[in-house]
Amino acid sequence: MNKNTMSYEPDIKRSRGISPLWILPILTMLLAGWLVFKAVNDAGERIQIHFLNGQGLVAGRTTIRYQGLEVGMVRNIKLSPDLESIFVDAEIYPEATKLLSKDTQFWLVKPKASLSGVSGLDALVSGNYIAIQPGQTETNSHPDEFQALDNAPANQISHHGMSVQLKANNLGGISVGSQIVYKKIPIGEVLSYQLDKNNKSVLIQASIKEEYKDVITNKSRFWNVSGVEASMGFNGIDVQLESLSALVGGAIAVDSPDGGEPVTEKSEFHLYKNLKTAGRGIPITITLPDDSKINSDGSPIMYRGIEIGQITDLTFNDDRSHIKASAAVQPAFSDLLTSGAHFLLEEPSLSLSGSKNLANFVKGNFLTLIPSEHPNNDANSRQFVAKRQAAFTQRHSMSITLWAEDSYGMEKGTPILYRGIAVGRVVDVELTTDNVKFVVTIADKYRDLIHAKNRFYLSSSVNAKLSDDGVNVTVPPAKQLLTGSISFIRSGKDKVADGYQLYANKSLADLAQVNQSGSQALTLVADKLPPVSAGSPLLYRNLKVGTVSHYHLTSQGVEVTVNIDNQYRHLLTDNTVFWNHSGIDIQASLSGIKLQAAPLQSLIKGGIEFDNFKGIDNRINDHWKLYPNYDQARHHGTEVTLVADENPDLKVGTSLQYKGVNVGKVIKITPNFTKHNVTIKAQIQPDYSQQLARSGSVFWVSKVNISLKGIDNIDKLFHTTISVNPGKGAEQTRFSLSSSPYKTMGKKFVLQSPTRQSVTTGTPVLYRGLEVGHVTQVGLSNLADRVLTTVEIKPQYTYLVRKNTVFWNASGVDVSIGIGGANVKSGTLDSIMRGGISFATPDEQPLPVMAKDGQSFLLNESPDDDWKEWHTIIPKP
Repeated sequence: MNKNTMSYEPDIKRSRGISPLWILPILTMLLAGWLVFKAVNDAGERIQIHFLNGQGLVAGRTTIRYQGLEVGMVRNIKLSPDLESIFVDAEIYPEATKLLSKDTQFWLVKPKASLSGVSGLDALVSGNYIAIQPGQTETNSHPDEFQALDNAPANQISHHGMSVQLKANNLGGISVGSQIVYKKIPIGEVLSYQLDKNNKSVLIQASIKEEYKDVITNKSRFWNVSGVEASMGFNGIDVQLESLSALVGGAIAVDSPDGGEPVTEKSEFHLYKNLKTAGRGIPITITLPDDSKINSDGSPIMYRGIEIGQITDLTFNDDRSHIKASAAVQPAFSDLLTSGAHFLLEEPSLSLSGSKNLANFVKGNFLTLIPSEHPNNDANSRQFVAKRQAAFTQRHSMSITLWAEDSYGMEKGTPILYRGIAVGRVVDVELTTDNVKFVVTIADKYRDLIHAKNRFYLSSSVNAKLSDDGVNVTVPPAKQLLTGSISFIRSGKDKVADGYQLYANKSLADLAQVNQSGSQALTLVADKLPPVSAGSPLLYRNLKVGTVSHYHLTSQGVEVTVNIDNQYRHLLTDNTVFWNHSGIDIQASLSGIKLQAAPLQSLIKGGIEFDNFKGIDNRINDHWKLYPNYDQARHHGTEVTLVADENPDLKVGTSLQYKGVNVGKVIKITPNFTKHNVTIKAQIQPDYSQQLARSGSVFWVSKVNISLKGIDNIDKLFHTTISVNPGKGAEQTRFSLSSSPYKTMGKKFVLQSPTRQSVTTGTPVLYRGLEVGHVTQVGLSNLADRVLTTVEIKPQYTYLVRKNTVFWNASGVDVSIGIGGANVKSGTLDSIMRGGISFATPDEQPLPVMAKDGQSFLLNESPDDDWKEWHTIIPKP
């Protein structure tokens, strides 16, 4: 062994500190502990939410939100043991655990599009999420499991408005999101719907916007306006469509009558099927008879043909002995709803006599309101009883008797009408010795219509009247034609007569004087016997008022005796004219063919008619004159004589006219060989004789006039007429017939000249080239030493002629030849052809007075040069 080898032993010392190697583990443990503490501290509440399905749910991604703020997260999704639902394990963050209580509600929010609108658009961007709504109860304890809702709760949607509940028989076209409209303005929407506890009605939760909640009152009415409502009947097809949105998504309309009071939250209202059944008005109850066939779907309530309400519902009373109808009447007719008012059930009827309420076969019956006769004495009522038509028959009535020569087909039940309204009916028809007796009853409420001089007549026959104006046919309603009817005219005092005559038509009733019996005989005189016989009718405007009794020949002609009933005797006056009214009268003239036919009775038996016309010769001594026809009777007025130098192309029948209206005609033209002229007899119609057969009237021939100025009276190209202008003097029948048109009379002046020059009748009188008059006559003076020309100045220009006025001949062409050449002056072409007379007044002051009518002036052959230069100012008076 090597002694030089040395060995050392280590000096071992125990460390008294912690090794730095422990620092990292310690830090790691501290960090882990802090993380565990933080995780435990930050961990929220774990709950389970039950969903029917897991569509749209993703673990770790689907959040839980409250008013848009994330308050939790879905951690796990799994099936329930029975495989009927989905368990969602969710975590609620600690700061949101106070949202949890037993009333907390969860539902899934996802994008949704439907016909009623689009919802959940925020989920379209961020993904589906679960919404949470805290309950009303504040507590520290809460369950661990919750059942999710299918949709958002109603109170969550309406938290900014007022919620109401509508109760309906069925949902109709309403869906979640359907609008509630007031006067076409959306004021809310439907939030949800469900069946009630008894599963008999539908409860609809709706929300009204905050700004519109005052619209809803305790009188508000809600009705369904979804889709299209159509009804078909005899009046046509009624289609109602609220709007396109209502058609697609459904809608509810609301109306609030005046006088309503505000309502509280969650108030309940009835949702009506449509507007008709909404019952907007005064609610009333009407007890209906059995088998009334009233439609609960808005059957109308009528008043005088106007709809004033509707039936809203039909139910039984408590013991089911009667049917009660709930109805609503418009407030404007509230004064009619008194204890004395009645409701009449209007039912359809169809028979040979006509139909009534035919549309009821399809639409159902309706009710008519009959107000109280004394509404001021009755109290208001809301309970009524409806009755059938038979129940309204009056228990008390008055009885009267009608007499007639014939029954005219009237039987029991024939209605008695006043102004088209039935006020009674015939209850018995009896045949007596000489007449037919009708027993009539009048309803008590119409008793005041029966007076002592009432006139009853048949109003169920067709009346035809043939006159100059054509055929006038009066046809009553079809019902009256089939069943007959009697109408009457009210007249006289309130006292009721013992009996009344029944006239064949209204015209006879109008003409008759009641309480007059018997007849009066009249004698008519004619040149020859008309085609009449005993029994032929005596007519007044085609109405029979008497008969022909007999006739006999006399030295003067034929006398016909007629009897007129005393009740029509008042029709005879001093102006009465009789004429033959038998057969057919045909008259042909240049104006056309006129055909006049008598009534059928007169065609067979002959007849005489009369009427009253002024100015006609209607008497021959003490008897009446009988004319052969109407035309001669009507137009046989005053005869006048017109004298002319020659016949100006007139013929018998030439008409006399006043301003284009026929006032007479020429009846005779004869020459007068003694006086070398023509006498024309003309007959002026009676209506115009007093105005035209007077002094001052002017008659002249009106025919076509062709001149350089044009054509006048072109309508007289093929036939000449006589025009007349009425005078204002005494009665006169003889006149001169002028060949020139009549003009209004002005002043006449006489112009003296040594020769006639170129002046003729009709030559115009000119003032400054304007025609102000014309020459009316040209002739020699009494001593034949000069020519006198009479001119007539129109009334509006007479003031131009003064005492010093100068007249000269302005006709033809004035040619003067001198050293300077020839000077030719001419007037207008018309003055060259017709001639002319001009005048002017010297310019003197003061202005001389106007010339008097008939004053004479000198007619100069030509004017001096300065005459045409006069420009005298002559003011118009």
